Amino acid sequence: MGELFRNLCKGPVVIVDDQISVPESTDQIHKLIARIEKQKLPVIKYASIEKAKNELEGLIFSNFVVLDWKFDGSASDDILDIGITAPESKEEMQAQENIDFINSLQKICLAPIFIISNFDKETIEYTLHKNGILKAKNNSVFVEQKSEILNSPERLIQTIEKWIENNPHVYLAKWWTNEWLKKNTSVFWDLYHSAPNWPNLVYKTLKDDGGEPVLGLIEMLSQLVYSEICASSLIESPISVQVELDDLQSLKNLYKRLVYSTNDIGSDIKPGDIFKIGEEYFLNIRPECDTTSRTKNPELYLLKGKKSSPDPKNFDEEFGIIEKPSQIILLQLDGEDVVVFNKRKLEIKKHSEIKGEKLCRVVHPYITKIRQSFISYIGRFGTPAYPKEILKEIFAPDPGEKMDL
Repeated sequence: MGELFRNLCKGPVVIVDDQISVPESTDQIHKLIARIEKQKLPVIKYASIEKAKNELEGLIFSNFVVLDWKFDGSASDDILDIGITAPESKEEMQAQENIDFINSLQKICLAPIFIISNFDKETIEYTLHKNGILKAKNNSVFVEQKSEILNSPERLIQTIEKWIENNPHVYLAKWWTNEWLKKNTSVFWDLYHSAPNWPNLVYKTLKDDGGEPVLGLIEMLSQLVYSEICASSLIESPISVQVELDDLQSLKNLYKRLVYSTNDIGSDIKPGDIFKIGEEYFLNIRPECDTTSRTKNPELYLLKGKKSSPDPKNFDEEFGIIEKPSQIILLQLDGEDVVVFNKRKLEIKKHSEIKGEKLCRVVHPYITKIRQSFISYIGRFGTPAYPKEILKEIFAPDPGEKMDL
């Protein structure tokens, strides 16, 4: 077993193969399971996709998954047995079961999936490609023949290590998950040994202090675990490799994902929530503790914004985006290059008036910077302006050249 695999790939190995239910079977899957168990890896075995799907949520921390392609006694057999006329053949229906399972698994689990079967390899790969699972690059699904894997038992682990090395996002995700889980467990045990009923004590303290206790608990736990994270075990080589930018749009898409979230933002209210009414955007800057879900129909403090043409004066190659004191500039919001929010235009609306218009949420640390800049703006001192004559002399491009201000 390679060092990279040993350090990163934690959790059980999941095997889904119909021959598991036949102990006397001479099928090669039993030999493969024995090889995996020899590596001191726990194995979870399922004889059907249906059984695996019933326990899907429990597979969230799977190490890797081995999946057969052709099952006897699958759901497609039941459909055909009871006489329902289906447009697809049995093989097509089984293939669709496999596709659905892979898609469901990949939504909750970052683990490579090995389709190891005696079925025709090219047919499997064609079906996976047609359904968008097998791609030209960055694959996490691999198709192998059972006989080939058995003849080379280290091939599975070697493939996984190569997969991690060639995909820095996979390496970083596995490192982060392992580190966070270890520190999270450590923090909770420390708190428990300090006082077994610590949640009750902290909740009461936060509530007595006038804050929102649930939000305070979440923030406290996040900070405690984060402060324990140790970066020394992170290997920089997989993520420091210089790569060519495929196209500018991919960089824009990455930026949008880093700044704006649309995942599970639901009906809860947080600073950074952006709403759109007509052509206008509204950015919520009210603290979360004032808009908790236990507050009925709270008021939101909304800065109004609108699409704007890019202004060269707002950009400097050394300092990046340069905003006026009254501006908040967001890029790539709702497909627009530039959206400018005006700190002078603050509106107060009830959540019920606007909740159906939520577009996305600006995430930390961007929303933190925005809120700090707004607090700084409303607390600013009014100072006399410099005389234009002095500004013209100092900032004129060339001595003696006139400058319009």
